[in-house]
Amino acid sequence: MKIKATLLTIGDEILIGQIVDTNSAFIAQQLNKIGIEVEEILSVQDEMSHIIEAFERGLEKSNIVIVTGGLGPTKDDKTKAALCKFLNCDLVVEEKVLDNIYQLLIQRGYKRELNNLNRDQALIPEKSSFIQNIYGTAPCLWTTIEDKVIVNMPGVPYEMKGIMIDEIIPRLKNQFDAETIVHRDILINGIPESDLAILVEDWENELPEFIHLAYLPSRSSIDLRFSAIGNDESFLKNAIQEQIERFKLIAGEFVVSDNSGKAQQVLGDVLQQKKLIIATAESCTGGNIATLITSISGSSNYFSGSVVAYATNVKTSVLNVNEKDIEEFTVVSEQVSEQMAKGVRKLLNTDIAISTTGVAGPNKGKDGKDVGTAWVSVTNGERTVSKHYLYPYLDREDFIKVVSNNALNLAIQFIKDLSV
Repeated sequence: MKIKATLLTIGDEILIGQIVDTNSAFIAQQLNKIGIEVEEILSVQDEMSHIIEAFERGLEKSNIVIVTGGLGPTKDDKTKAALCKFLNCDLVVEEKVLDNIYQLLIQRGYKRELNNLNRDQALIPEKSSFIQNIYGTAPCLWTTIEDKVIVNMPGVPYEMKGIMIDEIIPRLKNQFDAETIVHRDILINGIPESDLAILVEDWENELPEFIHLAYLPSRSSIDLRFSAIGNDESFLKNAIQEQIERFKLIAGEFVVSDNSGKAQQVLGDVLQQKKLIIATAESCTGGNIATLITSISGSSNYFSGSVVAYATNVKTSVLNVNEKDIEEFTVVSEQVSEQMAKGVRKLLNTDIAISTTGVAGPNKGKDGKDVGTAWVSVTNGERTVSKHYLYPYLDREDFIKVVSNNALNLAIQFIKDLSV
């Protein structure tokens, strides 16, 4: 059975851009894991009429409405009052919630009597049940309306996440018999999104109806996501694998990995398969490649360390880059990039090394190199591959991200080629 959810965030601070709604992304990810599709994501002001209209819209479109925000102790938190008006019922005091609030305040060092605002948080609609919030003072509300549900959770992210995982997901699984959703990402590099779409157009048009394809492009690669919906998980996984094999016959030269959509995860998998250790020497990326690699659990098994050689003297004194080559070719050059990679590999005694040097901007480098220029090298000591990139249109932050991702992809391809 296809189960749909509407996500509703309440708060003026979201609509004016004061905070970013990360709650909806997290909730959608958790729902997807249990086969519940998000039909719509709404954000509304802390106004009674807007909140009620959103309740009505959500229940009309979906089986489940999940709400975050507006449960706090201040006057601008109007969600419970709006829910009461929507349900045509009154607020009643829940003593267990009141006791939970009191105990939480004691734990946090507030040894005093509850004020009126604290007490108001123990009021819940009489047609709703409550779920105790062990992470904060605002309880979660669970309201059943015929065969549908409204779930109200606090907007504080760490409170919402704890309740969502501990309480809401198990209850939704128990109440709704949702279909299974299976995702599989493959990583594509070396071809623009539009060219890839044209290349595989005929194959894509012949995909079974229960398999959907999504192009998730970044500036340096494409995550191609296969999603299949049905009742038999094993069948869905096999069907996706069959389509991936067909896809690889058409566009296999551009497939970096058919196991993951994250380059850092793919690199880690490849390094562990080959039993190789890697290090990085970073200039223009400022340690971001090392950050990406170590964001993967277990990366200590294959990542030795990094030298952030931002200053020229660090390149020469630590990584043993030749000063004459810097004078002749500048620090942003193939020669310097290769020597940085070889230097850190020798220094940290690893099998593989990655290096980057470039001009992130917004100003030109001291040697006059254009903003957006970068060199990336990968070496194993015997063989070295270097690649030049130019991204004059990127700001500093995006430049670092793109060059870092390119470096990871180059390393993946380098290691794969070692076994060819």
